[in-house]
Amino acid sequence: MDIIPVIDILNNQVVKAIKGNRNSYKSINYKLYNSTEPRDIIYQIVNRYKPKTIYIADLSAILMHKIDKNLYKSIFEAFPKINFWVDSGKCKISLTRKHINYYPVICSESSTRFSPTSNKSHKCIYSFDFMGKLLGHKPIHKYERVEPSKIIIMDLLQVGSDKKINYNLAKKIIRKNNKDYYIAGGVKSILDIKKAGTLGARGVLISTILHENKLRKIFIQKEKTSL
Repeated sequence: MDIIPVIDILNNQVVKAIKGNRNSYKSINYKLYNSTEPRDIIYQIVNRYKPKTIYIADLSAILMHKIDKNLYKSIFEAFPKINFWVDSGKCKISLTRKHINYYPVICSESSTRFSPTSNKSHKCIYSFDFMGKLLGHKPIHKYERVEPSKIIIMDLLQVGSDKKINYNLAKKIIRKNNKDYYIAGGVKSILDIKKAGTLGARGVLISTILHENKLRKIFIQKEKTSL
């Protein structure tokens, strides 16, 4: 199982997600990290858990169509061995050079960005976004032949809530093919992580148990060695 830490950024500060209600996001646990600055928190996550991948949701880009390309340039260059999956909404991160550790996330919620004929989609991470139903203006989940190989099942109602993984939703989407599926939202315990694996998920995205310091370093290291 891949265990992928998630950080949400708003106005260049890390915040905590609450049930997909982006207007109610709160500041991250300052006592845990002694900072709300993205690079500081990424450094501490990398130092504690040694993940291969980190997911970033840029709320300034998603909500206000503002993006700080210099912030990402500094992140990608400071952590060259970490793959960054970045949801920047409809905003493109215009960088002066290619960073091989940058993977844009194409979300159904922002589905106007997705072109089923684009040969660039292979490096993207695709996200099915749900809030009671699939979000988006196009039925892009039908473009199975051109979907990227990695797909996130994102239930926004479970994000930052006390609810468990939406297992029924995951069962409907995860298929036996060459795609890697990742579950996001409702991962509250090691048991949830293991159950996601039994459903056929390649990994999970975690936020609440990460930022509340409930995920043991030894578990992530054990999972990495079993890949």
